[in-house]
Amino acid sequence: MRVSIIRRDGIVTIDGESYSGLDLSSMDPSIHAVQWYGTEGEIEWKEAHPYKLLIVQNEPITSLDTFQFALDAWATTKATNIAEQAAAEQLLAEQLAAEQPTTQGP
Repeated sequence: MRVSIIRRDGIVTIDGESYSGLDLSSMDPSIHAVQWYGTEGEIEWKEAHPYKLLIVQNEPITSLDTFQFALDAWATTKATNIAEQAAAEQLLAEQLAAEQPTTQGP
């Protein structure tokens, strides 16, 4: 599994599927991003400056447990999007069925 978590933008990407605007406020504000490459990863620490962002160091990690809340937020958002899409498709199907002329027998 490939994971990227960008704290400032509230973006979590799992295997190429991204959701933004997620609440990542519980992450340490010194973290710029978390990158996960299947079995290992790294935390990208930052030092903020008024006009730029300097990556200070990367810290290797062997678990995503600390960031499970971000993965959960991603999964919740994905499930919500799937449910909303299914509801929209159902509504469209019902509207199309209602517009179909009914045929009366002789």
